[in-house]
Amino acid sequence: MRITDSRYDRDRLRLAVAYRMIALEARTRTIRQATQLSDDRIRRMYRDYFASLGGNRVRRRRGKSPRQLAFFRRTLEHEQQAALVGALLQLCGLLLPCPAGFRPPLDAVGRFCDVYETYLGLWPQPLITFEHAWHLWQVFCRSDEIVLSNCPDCASAWVQDTL
Repeated sequence: MRITDSRYDRDRLRLAVAYRMIALEARTRTIRQATQLSDDRIRRMYRDYFASLGGNRVRRRRGKSPRQLAFFRRTLEHEQQAALVGALLQLCGLLLPCPAGFRPPLDAVGRFCDVYETYLGLWPQPLITFEHAWHLWQVFCRSDEIVLSNCPDCASAWVQDTL
């Protein structure tokens, strides 16, 4: 068995994406949904690669993932940051219509991690967590509650409520 064989590429990509998502503080359920790894395997990865380093630089978030769209409408800054994430998703070609079950391919999840890391680099004090951005991605792909559109006055990205 040679690790360089192409038959192991998908498994290595799956583990690499899970590692990135753990580093970005994604919840176990989100990582499982994106990579198809078991909960136990994800927890072992965290324990082996992050918890053993000490210092707890990466927090493990617990509980349900956020699902409230009102979060993105709280303040003007929340709306601006949501529009920035949406614009980055659009630039990376990730705003494609999806069926009822949201299961993006691994390469799209890797690009989403790139988008989120770019957002963290662009905004000095980010308000949107990885989980919020993941939910925003799902909502934009469904285009049922909010959509990314252009402002009629200045043509900049804007999060518009479809209701």
